[in-house]
Amino acid sequence: MNKTTRLRQWMTEQTVDAVLITSKENMQWYSGFSGDTGWILVTHDAEYFITDFRYMEMAEKELEQGRFCFVQERTGGVIPGMEKLIGDPAATVGIEYEKLTIRQKQAFDQEWGFAYVSIDGIMHELRTVKTPDEIARMREGAAIVEEIFSHMLTVIRPGVSEYDLLAEMQYRMNKSEARPSFDPIIAGGPNSSLPHAVISARKLQIGDFLTMDFGVLYKGVCTDFTRTVALGGVEEELELIYNIVHKANLETEAGIRPGVSAKDVDAIARNIIADAGYGAYYGHGGGHGVGVEIHEAPWLSTNSTDVLQENMVLTVEPGIYLPGKGGVRIEDMVVVTKDGIDNFYTATKDLIII
Repeated sequence: MNKTTRLRQWMTEQTVDAVLITSKENMQWYSGFSGDTGWILVTHDAEYFITDFRYMEMAEKELEQGRFCFVQERTGGVIPGMEKLIGDPAATVGIEYEKLTIRQKQAFDQEWGFAYVSIDGIMHELRTVKTPDEIARMREGAAIVEEIFSHMLTVIRPGVSEYDLLAEMQYRMNKSEARPSFDPIIAGGPNSSLPHAVISARKLQIGDFLTMDFGVLYKGVCTDFTRTVALGGVEEELELIYNIVHKANLETEAGIRPGVSAKDVDAIARNIIADAGYGAYYGHGGGHGVGVEIHEAPWLSTNSTDVLQENMVLTVEPGIYLPGKGGVRIEDMVVVTKDGIDNFYTATKDLIII
């Protein structure tokens, strides 16, 4: 069942006359369009792609031939003729409440007489289970990430700054025809105790842990990856927390299979880290889904209500962070299979000492 059929099935079940997709992420997921400006209107008998002059030629080249009716209008607030496209000025229209701005919603209410319902839940549901094509593209992106990681290991040395490493990483991404899927985290020494550290001018030193958390946006899908490496010997407690995180990562991945609750999977790493006495130093979720957005359902967390299904793609990323001293995070991206998982990465998780 393709994306259009699945969405229209939901529309029928919920008595919705049309769906208006306005966010870049959902527009790309639904259509494959790589631009950042446009709307998609889906009715029970037609699909419209709405964009302005700047993107019309791109849309005609990128979108499936014969699938969409093209409408050249500037999107953002409202567009004229929407009632005519839908066929009912009092229609019930599904919109993205999570993505719309307050100003956009106000414009909709002022200009159109539609009733609105949220499509956020169904869009999350449809996007969460990946298609074979999406998984294949994510594998290609993951291969680029691993090549970049291997290269980074050759340029890491004392005296090199985090900004130096960022420049090298960005160059390798661009040479691979990819872009970062989020702002990379490159954190050395005490900075590695910050789970989402901001790049600094700090230069690496012997005894540092260096955490690199990065991914690429490639062919419309994201990847995510983290490894922590050591420069020379590290102090005993840092090596200890590395081994704890390593164990937490492996055992969490071993516990993933269809039908298991994401909350229970999250608890595997959380319990291991807490039992080792470091529970207070692990405060973020155990992982998240990845797709057209770097963070999407399912969520591995203490309050998640998600249940894992075959072909979901998610990260596994436990960590321990000791303020002022250093931290460790080991992150893989995996796809749920009928029997367990398939890891997108082959990079070692044993401690690498440079």
